[in-house]
Amino acid sequence: MTTTGNNAAVTSNMNAASTASSADTKSSLSRSKLASNFDTFLTMLTTQLKHQDPLSPMDSTQFTSQLVQFANVEQQINANTNLEKLIGIQSVNQTSMAIGYLGQTVEVPTVALALQDGKAAFSYTLPEEAKAIAVQIKDSAGKYVATLKSATGESGRHEMTWDGKDSNGNAVKDGVYQVSIIAAKADGTELGTGVSTYGRVTDVSSDSSGTLLSLSGVVTAIDQVLTIRETASLKN
Repeated sequence: MTTTGNNAAVTSNMNAASTASSADTKSSLSRSKLASNFDTFLTMLTTQLKHQDPLSPMDSTQFTSQLVQFANVEQQINANTNLEKLIGIQSVNQTSMAIGYLGQTVEVPTVALALQDGKAAFSYTLPEEAKAIAVQIKDSAGKYVATLKSATGESGRHEMTWDGKDSNGNAVKDGVYQVSIIAAKADGTELGTGVSTYGRVTDVSSDSSGTLLSLSGVVTAIDQVLTIRETASLKN
């Protein structure tokens, strides 16, 4: 594993640990607030008992009900604490597992396309035959870059590669681009097209939403990975 990969692993584990620590802090604050409120309740209860009218004693049902409510809240906080710990452990485990993706080429369901080392690969799926089809590459801002000529309109799944060159044959910089598929039937009706792209995982991170993989800027959740491919099979 490269130095970059090791740094990503350390950063990811630190992020996961920070998330778990944040959850513990929230539970601790809730528990502290409950303890403070309970102390206040006991002080008020003791004061009321001291000053109650002996001929008309205080109804025990009311403060018994309040004690039960405090007990229920405490149980809920304990349950939340245990749940947060489990989530934290799961997050750390998932992040550790995700580190194994570093350097791997994965397929994700997105039109965002990672151009890496002057190469990019993607697939598109047509529900039925298209009489007209155009596959365009745009930059991250949506500006036209190139049209790929080898697209087929047959129904089914098709895989394509892009050599990283624009419409004038000039090589463009590595980065994030977009795949745009325009397909239509004989009557001109547009066909819905499923698209997925490939990219080499260059970084792993985690936040409150879970573990994330970065394919040179194309960010995706780890549970969105469709397949893992051999990088060599994606060469142009």
